[in-house]
Amino acid sequence: MGKKQAEIILKILEENGYEAYFVGGCVRDWLLNRPVHDIDICTNAHPGDVMRLFPDHVPTGLKHGTVSVKLDGSLYEVTTYRTEGRYEDFRRPSEVSFVSELRIDLERRDFTMNAIAMDRNGCLKDPLQGKADLENGLIRAVGIPVQRFREDALRILRAVRFAAQLHFQIEPATLAAMSETSFLLSHIAMERVRDELHKIMDSPAPEVGARLLAETAALHTSPLLQRLFSVRQEYVSRLPFLANLPQKWALLMYAAGLAPDQARGVCHELKLSKRETEAVCSFVQHITQLKPKWDEPTVIDWRPLLLQTGLPFCLELSNLLEAVWKNMPALDLKKSLEDTCEKMPVKSVQELALNGKQLYTLLDKKPGQWVQHMLQHLWEQTAFYGLANTPEALLEEAKKEVARHEY
Repeated sequence: MGKKQAEIILKILEENGYEAYFVGGCVRDWLLNRPVHDIDICTNAHPGDVMRLFPDHVPTGLKHGTVSVKLDGSLYEVTTYRTEGRYEDFRRPSEVSFVSELRIDLERRDFTMNAIAMDRNGCLKDPLQGKADLENGLIRAVGIPVQRFREDALRILRAVRFAAQLHFQIEPATLAAMSETSFLLSHIAMERVRDELHKIMDSPAPEVGARLLAETAALHTSPLLQRLFSVRQEYVSRLPFLANLPQKWALLMYAAGLAPDQARGVCHELKLSKRETEAVCSFVQHITQLKPKWDEPTVIDWRPLLLQTGLPFCLELSNLLEAVWKNMPALDLKKSLEDTCEKMPVKSVQELALNGKQLYTLLDKKPGQWVQHMLQHLWEQTAFYGLANTPEALLEEAKKEVARHEY
């Protein structure tokens, strides 16, 4: 996907007597010299005209005037100028009407910086002064702010997200309207809320987002989520040092003092996937057991953790702990972990000289859960306590363990 390819679409529309412009986030990001992931085009051509001119298309949202044109393997959304009717669910308009003027289309958009159009020669159509707001680092609602947020309450979180991503200020009247209408976010699906929170957490300045979430009471309907984003900004500012979202959620939960069962409740509320939930809860459980203090870094004994969770998890946990101690003197947890692992003669159960089937066959016992416990015991003994990794030594230790615990 690229601007040069997309210009072909604008050229074809213009050659057939229509207006066509780049619009929205792509224009904003081009002006800010940021990467562009989606290119949107607006036009006074109706959907039927667009489909006629571009046979290779997908009728993405004809009800709302959108046709996705396929070009060189990429899809470009082409949407007819429109105005929107009453919003019934604080998220989507009940109806749209096609219009012939670009300005009317721009006036329905959320923020002035997203209401700039650009032709294929780079000339701007900017009746709402969005470029000036971009240059001044301001997020300003188009038209009457309260009306914009009543139409689509998710715009409140989008404003917060843009502030965190761009390190912009929110214009005072827009910020006041966000606080006034934040109660409407209770009507928005949690999946939508979660996605915006993820983008805030992944932004360069998540502490800006957390401050605005608290200031506008955007998460007031969820006491636990509100508690997470109300922790000290010092802790929230450490999120960019973490590798993935489960680690980031775990850091916030630990900073907020959530117990592992509360962490699971938040994951369910956010409708995280099962895999994400287990990762978050595992991080919270282990970091809670370690009880690291924010201002007191300590040496970690990695041996029991390696045996219990394995090297990949421990590497992620070391990253999380380093974020906890980010402002303290250097403590190279990753190196200490790798050194501990290097000293282990046997790195995993799979490296043992006997496998599970051989064990229960040689011991003349039925297979069962005891086999996994036995393999774990043998790994611990070979990794840290000098047991030789030979079939004979392992079998002898297994016999002793059977006798000790009556497997």
